[in-house]
Amino acid sequence: MIFLNWLKINKITVFPLFVFAVFTLHELPAQTDSIQATRENSHTFTKLSIEVRADFSYDANYPDSAGGFAHDYGFNGKYFNLAVGGEFGKGFSYFFRQRIIANKGTSSLFDNTDFLYLQWQINNQWALRAGKEALRVGGFEYDAAPIDVLFYTHFWGTIHCFQLAASVIYTDKSQHNQFAFQVGNSPYVYYAGTGNEWRKGLLAYSLYWAGSYPHFTALYSVNMFERKRGCFVNYISLGNKIQFGNFSWYIDYMNRAIDFTHFFADFTAVSRMDYSFKDVNVFIKAGYDQNMADEPGTLEPKEIMMVPGQRYLFYGLGVEYRPAKHKNVRVHGYVAHAQTIDVPTSDVLGTISGNVGVTWDIDFLKYLRKQLNPSNL
Repeated sequence: MIFLNWLKINKITVFPLFVFAVFTLHELPAQTDSIQATRENSHTFTKLSIEVRADFSYDANYPDSAGGFAHDYGFNGKYFNLAVGGEFGKGFSYFFRQRIIANKGTSSLFDNTDFLYLQWQINNQWALRAGKEALRVGGFEYDAAPIDVLFYTHFWGTIHCFQLAASVIYTDKSQHNQFAFQVGNSPYVYYAGTGNEWRKGLLAYSLYWAGSYPHFTALYSVNMFERKRGCFVNYISLGNKIQFGNFSWYIDYMNRAIDFTHFFADFTAVSRMDYSFKDVNVFIKAGYDQNMADEPGTLEPKEIMMVPGQRYLFYGLGVEYRPAKHKNVRVHGYVAHAQTIDVPTSDVLGTISGNVGVTWDIDFLKYLRKQLNPSNL
């Protein structure tokens, strides 16, 4: 019954996917006649996969209304994504990732679409991209795929980062540096009104640098996000990562400012250390957010990724296991502690959480090509 209700809600999404799958499978036998034909057509779909994550989580919030602990636990499906990508024509590529979930979009047809963009690679250095994608904000926590992020900063869990946008991308000849200028919808379109009201015409401007060197990677950005017509929240986001062998460590710092008088009042800082051995990765992660840029109780906060007058702190330990023969499967677990502090009242709300889960990526093309070409000729 639950499946039938889900299918009824999602019939607009499920039916096209079913037709697409049938069409794809119908076309495959024609490719088995020639290995060469398979190779020539393989770039049309370089990715066709389903990504799934399911967790069992436990949360204990304190204090509750009686001064004790309030417990919440259970099994949850976290992500169910369809990802499709490939190349067509000369220099053109595309990528599409859809969250296949029961909830309809509250504001737009594309609410549950993370990526749906077309890219034109003009030459080795220059490219143009247009469509739905992530706003180009620096930092490694922000850059990670949502399905891979286990516990996170308040900012990460709040921002509506996937927006319609257009980008100009430049990669230097050494391939070590990539620069991008992007114009798109501001993430504040979802906060501009009351409730679920969505306001059109708010724009985002981003200048982005990704640098990749031996042992060091940087993801930096300067952003101007319009919060209402002609008024901006300015970001400086600095993501730094070092890696030596099986050890890696990133530190992200993001400063948000409505003007120069509140320059260090509103920010997010997060860090994560990883160490991998054999099929296991162990990590520790901690982060801190605050918004002291607005007076508590402000009727129209100027920066609303954090509630004015609040601070948020978290830290935790996690482990990930990927079997050597099935790297597309991940089993994870973590324990974490978080505190939200209301500065004017000194109220503290704490959470102790634990989580175990499994993630898997069903790469259809990998298995289909193996069937078509088992000798890997």
